Amino acid sequence: MQLDLIKFISIVCKSICFSRGLSLIVGILLLFSTVSAKHRLNRKSIQLNAEVDSLSYAIQLRIFPEQKRLQGSNKMVFKPIHPKNTIEFQLHANLNIDSITLNRQHINYSRSSDNVILQVLKTHKRMQFDTVMVYYNGNPIVSKNPPWQPGFVWSKDSLGFPFIGLACESEGANCWLPCFDAWNIEPLQVKLTIDVPEGLTAVANGQLIGSGNLNDGFHRFVWQTHYPINHYGITLNIGKYTHLSDRYTRMDKAQLQLNYYVLSYHAQQAARHFEQVKPMMRCFEKFLGEYPFSNEGYKLVETPYWGMEHQTCVAYGNGFKNNEFGFDFIIIHESAHEWFANSITAQSRSDMWIHESFTTYMESLFVECMAGPERAKTYLLNQYPKIQNQRPILETFGINRQYKDNDIYYKGAWILHTLRNCIDNDTLWFNALFDFHQTFKYQIIRTEDVVDFFSARCRIELAPFFNSYLCSKNVPVLEYDIIHKNGLNELHFRLKSNQKELEMPIKMTLGKNRFETIIAGPEWQLTDLPYTDESLFQVKPASYLIEIKRRKRF
Repeated sequence: MQLDLIKFISIVCKSICFSRGLSLIVGILLLFSTVSAKHRLNRKSIQLNAEVDSLSYAIQLRIFPEQKRLQGSNKMVFKPIHPKNTIEFQLHANLNIDSITLNRQHINYSRSSDNVILQVLKTHKRMQFDTVMVYYNGNPIVSKNPPWQPGFVWSKDSLGFPFIGLACESEGANCWLPCFDAWNIEPLQVKLTIDVPEGLTAVANGQLIGSGNLNDGFHRFVWQTHYPINHYGITLNIGKYTHLSDRYTRMDKAQLQLNYYVLSYHAQQAARHFEQVKPMMRCFEKFLGEYPFSNEGYKLVETPYWGMEHQTCVAYGNGFKNNEFGFDFIIIHESAHEWFANSITAQSRSDMWIHESFTTYMESLFVECMAGPERAKTYLLNQYPKIQNQRPILETFGINRQYKDNDIYYKGAWILHTLRNCIDNDTLWFNALFDFHQTFKYQIIRTEDVVDFFSARCRIELAPFFNSYLCSKNVPVLEYDIIHKNGLNELHFRLKSNQKELEMPIKMTLGKNRFETIIAGPEWQLTDLPYTDESLFQVKPASYLIEIKRRKRF
């Protein structure tokens, strides 16, 4: 993006909300340069290419709670991008396959670990859209620590009724479902037909389009979603549920259906507690745009585990408790994932910070929306000690990377908070955040897309910034020294990081009890401080994810 210099100076000057000298404006011009292709992320960039397109699923399941068993099928319709003599999908090795057909013809297959490979012969008629039908059964793996460990959760409620959930983010949907289980492949629509013992309710993604008694001891529920959906977001929940309904009036006056499925004896408590969904929707709509799955409504479903961001079917198991900031963390966090994880999806687990960092940052924006920016800073400061800096957030590309800390949550949120304060123009920042979601809604993206978008939208070359924070375990270090000279003080400072190109605007007390901005880079700089008491010097609190270290300059 190339800008005329005079126009660019005008843009910068209009964004300055406090007095700066000519040298500061020149510094900002050097920092806020037009986007350059020479700065890229310090990792091997891989664009994953999907083998199938225009994918849809029609899943049919019968659940046997007492046996912890399922029996079912999945009809997978797809357009092969590069037709081969094999078709490969995934199903966990402990589940049994009864039979498979390709375009209604039986087909031979082999299994290798969790991969199922179909042998396509010349006698098999290929279509523009192929249909693979898989019939299967068995006891799916049981989660030992949901939602962090994958599998079904077979439990009982306090009245002894089956209370069943599912969480499979870490393992993938293949732990219970035959599917093309990759983050960079999303079915465009999914239909789930679920048979459960009479008296129980099955809740899944999308809208309930049918239900009825089968007169064989089972009741059928049919759910369907017409939005792209990531595989770990496909889910089902079973329990002795009561259905509560409400409506949220969007900013455009349209109505969003709110559906809550809770255990019957929690109905009154849930009705009161879930009132916070409406102000949450208002805040998120303000920052990001309308709820991305409005045509199918929003659901909270009580589950026997803490929570999970299943699309249009958010799992909730936090016991109807608010935190010290007056909101239920699970409701706010998991619902924010509807924008970041479900609407915008990372192409692999290596880019999972996109899901968790933006979502965790949205928690603080919810606090800001409800209680103001100072309260939001307190919320962020509560998260700060949880940052570990033991390994880079973005390491060598790996499709199945497992994270051993929570830095993609808390450090990621602070990276975005730092970027906001470096931009120092909330109108620009919030417009960019809003446009980010609108630009990539219902898409699968990489970290490179995030960097390129915010660089272009904010007119800043941000690759050095993201390289420093994502590709190194260490955060930038602001080194400074205060030297007494002629009865006054000189401030010497520089910014050390793994990026020689990184320069950051940082607010300090350059005047007595007055914060002003300096541009800190890798070389030592100095400025005069118009006060003698060096204890007055400070970097603006709760604004930057940096280490501040005093060291002798000479």
